Formats: sequence, C-alpha cells, structure tokens
Amino acid sequence: MTGDATQTGQITRRRLVEGVGASALTAALAGCLGGGGGGSDPTATDGGGGSTDATTTQVPQRQIQLSGWTSNQEEKQLLSDLVGTFEESHDNVDVDYSPVESKYKQKLKTQLGAGNAPDVFYVDAKYFGSFASQGALLSLDSMVESGQIDTDAFFQPLLDAFRFDGTLYGVPKDFSTLGLYSNTALFEEAGANPEPATWSELRTSLQTVVDETDVKSGMIEYANARWWKALIYQNGGQIMSDDGSEAVFASDAGVEALQYMVDLKKDGLLSVPSELGADWHGQALGNGEVASAVIGPWAIPYLRGNHSEVNEATDVFHLPIPEGGEKGTAAYTVSYSVSANTSAPGAAQTLVSALTDSEGMARWAEKGVALSARPAHAELEFYQNNPRYRTHLEAGEWSHPVAYGAQSEAVINRLHPQLEGAMLEEKSPREALETAQSTINDEVLN
Repeated sequence: MTGDATQTGQITRRRLVEGVGASALTAALAGCLGGGGGGSDPTATDGGGGSTDATTTQVPQRQIQLSGWTSNQEEKQLLSDLVGTFEESHDNVDVDYSPVESKYKQKLKTQLGAGNAPDVFYVDAKYFGSFASQGALLSLDSMVESGQIDTDAFFQPLLDAFRFDGTLYGVPKDFSTLGLYSNTALFEEAGANPEPATWSELRTSLQTVVDETDVKSGMIEYANARWWKALIYQNGGQIMSDDGSEAVFASDAGVEALQYMVDLKKDGLLSVPSELGADWHGQALGNGEVASAVIGPWAIPYLRGNHSEVNEATDVFHLPIPEGGEKGTAAYTVSYSVSANTSAPGAAQTLVSALTDSEGMARWAEKGVALSARPAHAELEFYQNNPRYRTHLEAGEWSHPVAYGAQSEAVINRLHPQLEGAMLEEKSPREALETAQSTINDEVLN
C-alpha cells in the first residue's frame, strides 16, 4: 500500500481542511508544511484521548491512519502485528496502517500540504525541525502532562531531537548510534588492541594492524566524514549554537577533530570507499579490506548474512575519545508524530503511546530491527544475548542526534561538500569548516 487511504462516513476536521483550506496549506508548504491545531485538547474532537482506556469508555468509533516507510518485510509485518494488538484492546479505534515503499518524505509533504496526511506518521530527525516550524505537527505536551508519556523513561538526547521551541512534537520510535567495529581476529594477528580508549590509542592500533597484516587500510570512512559528527562533540565542540541560531563548528575543537581524520587518511590508516573495492563500511569489513570501521547496528545483519566468519570475529566498542575528552557519538532517530490536522487527536495520541510504551518498544527492539529508545531495555533478554546491539544502545545516553533545527537538511547539504574537500585534501580542515560555517550562517540561517 502507498498510504492513500482516507477516513470515511462523516464530515471530519480533515475533510473540512481538504474542502476549504488545501490551497492555503499548500502555499504554507512551499517550504514544507501546513498548520493549525498544535497543542489543542486531544479530547475536543474525538471524545477519546487523554489517558482514558477506550475499552471502558463509550466513545465514537474512530478510524485513524498510520504511515511510515518500510525497510523490509519483517519490519512491515512487525508493525502490523503491533497495530493488531492495539486494536484488540481499543475496540473503538480502527487503524489503517499504510506503509510507503519509496519517496516517503516527498509523499508526506504533499499530503500535509493537501490536508490529507495520515494521523500518525514517522518523522526523521533530520527534517523534523522543518515540519515542526511550519505547524504541521500536533503538540504532544498534553500526553506528558496526563502521564501517557513518561519522558524520564527515554534517552533524553532522543526526546530533545523532537522538541521545537520547547514543545514536544514526537516520541522516539527507535534509533541507531555509531560504534567502533573491530575485526578482532586481525587485531589479534597483529598484536594490537581492538578496543582503544583514546584517539591516540586508535591510531597506534591501526598502524600496527596495517604494518602486521594484509589489510588494504586500517579503517574505512565516507569522504563526507560522518564520524566527525561524533568527534567534534567528544572534543568539546558542537555543530550549532545552544539556541540553534548559528553554526559554530569551525571552532578549534571542530578543526582538531577533522584534522585527526585527515591525518589518519594521509598516513594510510583510513581510506574512503573509492580507494577500496567496497561501497560501504560493512562490505569493506566483510571482504577483509579493513580491520575497523565506525558504523551503526545496520552492519550486524549484513555481516551475519553475508560474511559469517568475519561476523564471528567482529566486536563493537564505544568510540574512542581524545585525551581529556568526553563520550559522544552521532545518533539517527525517528519519531512517531501526529498531524496537526488530525480529526482524532485523542485516538492518534493513544496509538503513539501504545507503540512507544515499554511493551510496544520491547517487541520492536527484540526483533533487532532498530534500538529501543528506553535505557531500561538494556536489561531485556535480547540485549543481554546480543552485546553488540547493547553497546549501541548504551551510547544513546551520550549521543548527539543528527538534527540541526528547522533548516537541518540545508545545513547538512552545505557542510558535507566541505568535509569531503578536507578529506580528499583539496583544502585544509580549517578552511573547509570556516567556508561551510560562513555559507550556512549567511545563506541559510541569516
């Protein structure tokens, strides 16, 4: 299905929007989205809502639509099963789950502009800010106030990724972090430490592996230096100012972090994919071209399914930090959010609560699809039996989501080419970062 299903049988707020306000919303969505309704009483239009159990209260029958992209059939089936469980305990709510197979963001923006978006949908943190800034999302603060959401039960950096101007507009569905993957067999062969604690220890270990084994390079990284988004925070810097009004990554901390990566590459300890026979980190590890990589948990099923011997030898560790630095990693997270124009905010919020409560998130996490956003779930049997996933989960505490405000995608699009220029030695790290920072502050944020 492609997410085109709509409510039937009554004139709802959504249909009113479709009839008289679609053109206005489309105009507002020239940048991204349409608005209205954020922070309204969730019981005002559908009689359910709040923290009331719909199985014990007589409320009107509601049909709501849930949508998101789907990575594979297993994920699609799992979410269908979770929806089925929800419907069994909420007789008054019918959920139409309509996953989108491709071009999800583009389709969602079109639906929001036309006033016929799903009631509940995925929002990637990278473009969350643009959606929230245009009034397309319903405030979920009432769920916090009513106890439907216990914010203390989630990793705080992930929750913060879905706040805009202090208001919560999404609940983390799941997340991923970057970790250090080491082929311990190669490190053992070289007599090197596969779990370095510091940047200098990592350099030493990589040099030893390169000298003592047949690897083409110590590690692999994309030319756009994804790992740098963790290193800068470890080194005491940050990408945006505290209030999000300006880019500040061209600091000494940012330059030193990028210089560290550039020096690894200059010395033959790090290679970009174009210098190897692999397209990405997992492939390079699996082929034995490198001994190490900084990557997320999506590499685990790939190695398990395609390179069983290397998979058995590969462990995951927390990222090394600079001397005197602090723990830090990049995180990639997605929310369940609610359309500001939903005709059934109470039912929609109740669905979000069910999908992200401890039981719902545990069922999701135990399939290994993605990480639970709840730190207490580190004690689940799945994570106890899968320590590599647990290492990724633990890092949620000190993670920094890749999300930079209302213009996040524009920030990333101007930053990456400059990072690549530095990594390919076309310009110095300082020149690259100062150019990117100036461009972003003058052209995007000014």
